[in-house]
Amino acid sequence: MGLPILTQAQEQDSLQSQAQIQAQPEAQTQTQTSTKQSTQEVQSQQQDKKAQNAAAEQDAPPTTTVAPARAISLAPHITEILFAAGAQDHLIAVDSSSDYPPAAKDLPRVGDALRVNPERLLELKPDQVWAWQANQIGPELQRQLQQTHISLIFAAPEKLDDIPAFVRLAGDSLDTADVAVPIAALLDNQIAALRHNSRLGETVSVFLEIGSEPLYTLARDPLIQDVLNTCKAQNIYAHHAAVAPTISLEDVLHKRPQVVIMAYRDPAQLRARHLFWEKHLGLSPHALLNLNPDALYRPGPRLIEATRELCEQLDRYRAQVS
Repeated sequence: MGLPILTQAQEQDSLQSQAQIQAQPEAQTQTQTSTKQSTQEVQSQQQDKKAQNAAAEQDAPPTTTVAPARAISLAPHITEILFAAGAQDHLIAVDSSSDYPPAAKDLPRVGDALRVNPERLLELKPDQVWAWQANQIGPELQRQLQQTHISLIFAAPEKLDDIPAFVRLAGDSLDTADVAVPIAALLDNQIAALRHNSRLGETVSVFLEIGSEPLYTLARDPLIQDVLNTCKAQNIYAHHAAVAPTISLEDVLHKRPQVVIMAYRDPAQLRARHLFWEKHLGLSPHALLNLNPDALYRPGPRLIEATRELCEQLDRYRAQVS
């Protein structure tokens, strides 16, 4: 989702009326003299004001320039949040998977979602480190960050509303609130609109296919559950003990979901999975949905747009079966 930067363009048209005055030469001379005197007075006042400002600047204490805060992102969704908050100029490094927006690809790398290079991270001397989970950092690096007075901020959204909240937090933390606040408000409005648009028909049972070999899914994930609730859908594995369990085809066939939600980039792979579920579940093509995997499974601003797309696809399914 390409986030728009909120701007307000105010255009003011200045209208001046022109009066044509016919007067005797003496009156014209008086008017010219009066105008000349008025201009001289204004110029004199401006010179006095400049002199006063110059004197005030000399008496004022010297200003101290504060260097902008330096931040490192350790997760792709956090990188997207910081960019959305207008804090991209504060980013000095990201994780190896951060590839959106495209400008993130040009930043130095300090590890991935599972392993961080502590030496490289500390060498960059950040003021803030934004991480996804505590186990991504580890106790030793956390101790080093604390000793060097580097702020550690965790950003793991558990519901859609958390995404604009983290955009606001980034704006506050990195002094980009002028960009972050209107962007967060826009995201809030988009979420509210999705929830206000009551879905027609019954709740749809869905299976989320995350991988096919082996077959596994997302189950007890609160953020994905919020997405599905927003679209009036029910995950058939919502009560599974694991967050991302491997499951058997037989169990999926036993639960018989009405819709399968996939997220594949490769058209050939997507077509193969369509044929697979058409064969085993007898589902029609409009019951087999596909979304951008990065937008759907990264808890950043693009997830809100992916939620809108998912809701629309589910609404089309309902229309087909009603």
